[in-house]
Amino acid sequence: MADDDQAKKEQKRKKHRKRMGKLLTRCFQQADSQPFQQSSNSSPGETRDLLKVGSNLDKGVYDNGKSGWEIFARDVGLVYTWHIER
Repeated sequence: MADDDQAKKEQKRKKHRKRMGKLLTRCFQQADSQPFQQSSNSSPGETRDLLKVGSNLDKGVYDNGKSGWEIFARDVGLVYTWHIER
């Protein structure tokens, strides 16, 4: 029974990661998205480009259900906010 619960949780994590990947792919494919894709003056700890968000997605930073989605949305929002403000 515990193995079944773990399998369901892992399946949900994969589904969430796939959805986030699709959303990130759409961000990359938008017209005029080049400035958001890779920032030349980004510090290692800061999320200032979509490439860093994608890297965090690959590392599994956003795999915690609702809180993972909140962190993902915050990071994507920070990318766009940072580029708008500069």
